[in-house]
Amino acid sequence: MPLSAADVRRRGDRIRRRRTALVAGGAALAVAAVTVPILALTGHGGDPDKHLVTKDPSTSRSLGRSDLLRDEDTQYEPGSSGAFHTTDTFEGDAQATYHVCEQGNPSSLGATRSLTRTFALTPPEEASDVVAAPGEGLVEMVAEFPDHATAQAAFDTWTDWITSCTTRLGDFENSRVSPDPETVPLAAEGKAVIYDLSWGPAPEEIDPYGDSGFINETGLVVEDNRIAVVGLTIVGQDYNFLPEDGGTPMYRMLPVAAERLLPGDGPPATQPSAPDDRTTSDGPSGAATTIPDGFAIDTGWPDPSGDGTFEPSSRSLPAFELAPCGTSVADQPGGELPTPTDRLNASWSQPEDGRARQLLTYESFEAATRAATTMVNAYRACPDEAPDAAGFTSHHSVTEGGLGDISWVVGTWSTYDGAPAVGIEALTVVQVGNALLLITGSNEGGASDPQGDIATTASSGADDAAAIIAAMCVFADAGC
Repeated sequence: MPLSAADVRRRGDRIRRRRTALVAGGAALAVAAVTVPILALTGHGGDPDKHLVTKDPSTSRSLGRSDLLRDEDTQYEPGSSGAFHTTDTFEGDAQATYHVCEQGNPSSLGATRSLTRTFALTPPEEASDVVAAPGEGLVEMVAEFPDHATAQAAFDTWTDWITSCTTRLGDFENSRVSPDPETVPLAAEGKAVIYDLSWGPAPEEIDPYGDSGFINETGLVVEDNRIAVVGLTIVGQDYNFLPEDGGTPMYRMLPVAAERLLPGDGPPATQPSAPDDRTTSDGPSGAATTIPDGFAIDTGWPDPSGDGTFEPSSRSLPAFELAPCGTSVADQPGGELPTPTDRLNASWSQPEDGRARQLLTYESFEAATRAATTMVNAYRACPDEAPDAAGFTSHHSVTEGGLGDISWVVGTWSTYDGAPAVGIEALTVVQVGNALLLITGSNEGGASDPQGDIATTASSGADDAAAIIAAMCVFADAGC
């Protein structure tokens, strides 16, 4: 009988049992309502070269998730990163408008492909119970067009939509759109501008005194044959950010959005090295919706010698337990978790070292995305577990990774009397098309540098699973 990831964490004669959620569950994290502006919008400026990413245009490929802002790219307070967390990512035209000034979907502007990502503000620990006001948050839409001329025309159309937006905001007593945008310097070619908007007062259920309104910064970017529209909306009374501190959140984030948007970002997320026998959906997608026969997820691990155990790829192995803070993912508030169409598990363990993988497929790309974000957001909603009977407190962290279409690393470590204790777990959630690969590793790190040990464990697990992630191209619409 193989040891579980929790069972292998022991040191000497001490065996500690900790509740661990191997992947995250549902519940969108509450968002802090911040005090910010109705008409006082100040503070553009700063260093446009800070926090930039690097792309190689020579490896041009189709628009994808790597062209969107990631959690670590987002900012609010000066000097911060990861101020927002992803709540949803979807392809194609949205079912509803994603911007107050929007008058048409991307395809109506000539886009051949588009993606939209929504974010919620991650509150500080001391304000984790503060609920967001409806309409607050960050949203980015990116779109690809046949050529630069069509992309530029779409950019110009968005400019017109924003500058004429007071007509659409006519139901509010106070509305304002800055007539002249702020130009944001870019490290690469292209153009980026920011428009300031405000409207109010906020609804009575948000502010019964009528002192607050909606404050919005909208950034527009055109790069080659692509555009990005990034909107940040909060409810408050003022919105003051000093140029010497880097300027407004949008001013600090837009250069990164422009850099991500550049065509080219290394090789595609999936590589053509997978089985040919694909089970496909009945719809137009060519992506497999069940796991092909012979698809192995147990490769890349060392030989389990001595006291080690090994369970090869099997549908009969137990599924990962998904219960952050003791609550099953399926029972998390707002955590409607899509049902997978297929599942495969494998595990490997030695004393003090446990590793496991779980592959899940779903009916669609959107269902897989919803499952992944539901899982990850449950960990965000549970940064600290209740102390166990022995006095150990488990903690969880979430960072975005760079694997597949999108990925996250969920770290779990413990403290005793406020000091780091022995034992960490790293869970990596990787989405490729309509499939999720969950990679776990647990060991006796954490006593001195929990976050560093989690990062090392996650990186090692990703390296071991590289061939599996590459073979997951069978679950993407484009195939292998």
